[in-house]
Amino acid sequence: MLLTALVLAAAPVDDRGQVIAAVDSFMEAIRSGDRTAFERVLHPDGIAFIHGYVEGRHGLRLRPNKQTVEGITGGTSRFVERYWNPTVLVHRDIAHFWAPYSFDVDGKRSHCGIDSFSLVRVEGEWKLTNMSWTVEPLERCAELGESKP
Repeated sequence: MLLTALVLAAAPVDDRGQVIAAVDSFMEAIRSGDRTAFERVLHPDGIAFIHGYVEGRHGLRLRPNKQTVEGITGGTSRFVERYWNPTVLVHRDIAHFWAPYSFDVDGKRSHCGIDSFSLVRVEGEWKLTNMSWTVEPLERCAELGESKP
């Protein structure tokens, strides 16, 4: 069992770096609101599972990746998402990214949580397919390892 864990954790540095670069491209697309940037990094058939734990957003919501893009690129608000301490697992053409994150809307902290992204390599490029994240109340952010905003 330990050997299995070591093999999974020992993803080649290049693959790990490429997965993180794909996630960073997703974060930049969130910041910029650039629809083309989203299309480069999100698989069009993917879906997001959002687990809400804050007032007014309790429970599980499902949202196709196309709808996620519409929600971010369709308005005037400015969004910034930051993650820290990522865990990345890679095997051949599949990968998983897991990290705590914070999310700001128009310069104000909205919430924090855990990002859990599945990725696949398609024609040499990493694409985010299915994504899950939690939406945690602000008082939980320190527990996730974030310093105060």
